[in-house]
Amino acid sequence: MRRKNNNREIEVDEIFLDQKNAPGFHQESMEGMLENPIKNRIFWFLGVFLITMLTVFGLRVGYLQLARGEELKSRSEKNYLRVVSLGTQRGIIYDRNGDPLAYDDTVGTENLRKYPPDGFLHVLGFLTAPEKEGGAPKGASGLESTYDEILRGSPDRNIEEVDAKGNVVELGILEKGQEGKNILTGLSRGLNIKLAEAINSLKEERGFKGGAGIFMDIKSGEILALASAPEFNPNLLSQKNSSEEINKLLHDKGKPFLNRAVSGLYAPGSIVKPALAIGALLENIITPDKKILSTGSISLPNPYDPLRPNVFLDWKAHGWVDMRQALAVSSDVYFYEVGGGYHDQKGLGPWNIKKYFSMFGFEEKSGIDLPGEKSGHLPDPSEKQGGRDWTIGDTYHMAIGQGDVTVTPIEIVSYVTAIASDGVLQYPHLVRAILDKNKKPLQIFSYPPKRVLPVSPDIFKVIKEGMRDSAKFGTAQGLSGLPIEIAAKTGTAEIGGTNTVNSWSIGFFPYENPRVAFAILMESGPRQNTVGATYVAAQVIRWITDTGFLSKLDNDILPK
Repeated sequence: MRRKNNNREIEVDEIFLDQKNAPGFHQESMEGMLENPIKNRIFWFLGVFLITMLTVFGLRVGYLQLARGEELKSRSEKNYLRVVSLGTQRGIIYDRNGDPLAYDDTVGTENLRKYPPDGFLHVLGFLTAPEKEGGAPKGASGLESTYDEILRGSPDRNIEEVDAKGNVVELGILEKGQEGKNILTGLSRGLNIKLAEAINSLKEERGFKGGAGIFMDIKSGEILALASAPEFNPNLLSQKNSSEEINKLLHDKGKPFLNRAVSGLYAPGSIVKPALAIGALLENIITPDKKILSTGSISLPNPYDPLRPNVFLDWKAHGWVDMRQALAVSSDVYFYEVGGGYHDQKGLGPWNIKKYFSMFGFEEKSGIDLPGEKSGHLPDPSEKQGGRDWTIGDTYHMAIGQGDVTVTPIEIVSYVTAIASDGVLQYPHLVRAILDKNKKPLQIFSYPPKRVLPVSPDIFKVIKEGMRDSAKFGTAQGLSGLPIEIAAKTGTAEIGGTNTVNSWSIGFFPYENPRVAFAILMESGPRQNTVGATYVAAQVIRWITDTGFLSKLDNDILPK
């Protein structure tokens, strides 16, 4: 029997290596270790595993491709991907004390926007329906519209694979959203409710078509209250099956969607007389103490019919009045003559009247942070007046706020603020700051004055004294019985071709240290009615004094 020859030459290092590493070898570098070759059975095992997997995979592919190919092709063609925006929490609108005015209320899986039912429609606004399923509603009016991007935030966006039956097959997050931020306004919840109640009550009792009112902080330009009537409960728009009620509102002749405070254009009547008086003093047309006689009217020759002179009526015969008295009793004859001239009394003329009305912002938008603001209109001799040229009568009408002169309530309250502050014309605004979820300010807004008017304090002093007399014994004496000194001016503007008038009441208080200005309009009421906007002002100012509102005005949630 032949032996197998296993003789091979032994290496030197194999002779001297022991079972353990010799001293001095670096074991961490594997010195002194023997290398064993990989066993053949490992390769055999891996080969079997790979062949098995490839066989299984091939069989599965064959099954799907051959046996179920048509079925899966049809299914894949009906599947689709869609991006879904999930609802997010809309920011809260707070009043000046941190009380929520507009907020999201979660009902089931849906966020419903909640508002006070009365008094805030035209300042807070409302939302539109989402543009698509799963989308977020957008602000349609009021603060909800102006600050929509801040309040709305950005929703989570998911990507979904949906089968032909509408079932979600796969779900993934495409983009992480962010909740809306909160805003702090200068509004007082209580004051706004009281103002809206007073306007609505007088509207119903005295037959006015509508009304609007604004109270404004003279020092800062913050709007403390803003209301417009008629209105409706904005929560109605969040309810389902309310299309019939909404359709009625859209066709309501009272125009409840119109924000009369910023978008309504009205003849101002006698509330323009303080601005005219300031212009007359600046142009040296008259001195404060010079008196003009009002016998109840003035007349001018009629070039077309000498037997029928043009008569311009005062609302009563006031006798001899100086500027302060003329403002207090609202003498039309005085301002006819100062505005357009009469006999030896020089007048401002239409271009100067327009100049000084414009100086107070009568023909420009105030810049308030609400959508839809309109600007008033001031006529001038370059315009045709019903197809004819300008006449002295047009100047007379312009001087007392009639004719084609139109203003908005927000323009008027800014004008009053400028008088009260000796010429500082503020930017009226509603929002003071952006807040985080803990009511801490993320950003505090700053609003510098729009401009400072080139009028001396001595001139403003004369005007303010005349307005104070108006509240004491003149046309605004309905404010005389209140426990606070008020300076005011009234206006009654005739509406052409009707037997109705607009009633205005404007003013500021406290008289010695003015802090709050107001402008109230009652729209289109019966001419014979003797109760108007001053009655509303008296009720609201009474509420202010009874509640100690002024003493709390600076105690709000913003850091000092």
